[in-house]
Amino acid sequence: MIKVSLTEVCAGNGLNCFSGDIMVDGCTVLYDPSEQISTAILSALIGLDGIDSGIVQIDGMPYDEYFQNHELISTFALVFAEGIMLSNLTIRENLSLPWKLRFPSEKEDKFNAELQSLMQTLELDCDVNQRPAFISPACRKLFGFIRGVMLKPRLLLIDDPFYLFNKLERGSIFRFLNSLKPEQDMLIASADDEFLGDFATHIINLSIA
Repeated sequence: MIKVSLTEVCAGNGLNCFSGDIMVDGCTVLYDPSEQISTAILSALIGLDGIDSGIVQIDGMPYDEYFQNHELISTFALVFAEGIMLSNLTIRENLSLPWKLRFPSEKEDKFNAELQSLMQTLELDCDVNQRPAFISPACRKLFGFIRGVMLKPRLLLIDDPFYLFNKLERGSIFRFLNSLKPEQDMLIASADDEFLGDFATHIINLSIA
C-alpha cells in the first residue's frame, strides 16, 4: 500500500493547483476523460515534469525527503502511453539497463529468463536486438509493459494502457494486468470503461476535479 498526496500542485501542462489523495492498495484507476490531469500526475510522480509549486507527499513524507532514503527506480516505474524507448539503444538494452540498475547483484540469466517468460505471456515474437524504430508502436508499448513489470516497483504507473492497441491486443493486455493485480500495486490513468467496475480496487474520478 502506498499513499500519494498532492496539495495545490502546479506542474507540466495538466496540473493547475491540483489537490487530492491517492491511496493505492491493489489497483487504483485515475478516470480522466480529458486524459490530461491523470497523465500529468504520473509524469510528476516519476519526475518527468518538474513541480512548479505545491506539495507532493509519499506516505506522509515530502517528495524530496522520501527520495533521500528510497530509490526512485524501486518506488515507481512508468509505462508510457506511446511506448517510448531510447532510440539509440536496442530493445534489450532499453530493458536491461534499468533492470541492472534496479538489481545490480542479479545475474543476467535471471533477466533473460524473466524477459522470455513475459514475452511468451504477451505473445511477443521479435528480435530484441533490434532498435525500437524497427518494430511496430504496439510492440514497443508491450515491451514498455515488460520493462515496468520486470523492475518490480513499489507502484507501477500506467498511462493509457489501451493506447496503440487493436481490439485483440487490448483483450490480451487487460488479461495480463488482471493477472498482475495480486502481486503488483498499480496506478492506472485511463478513460476506458474496462478499467472501471470490478477491475479497480479504487477509482478516482478526475472528471469532476
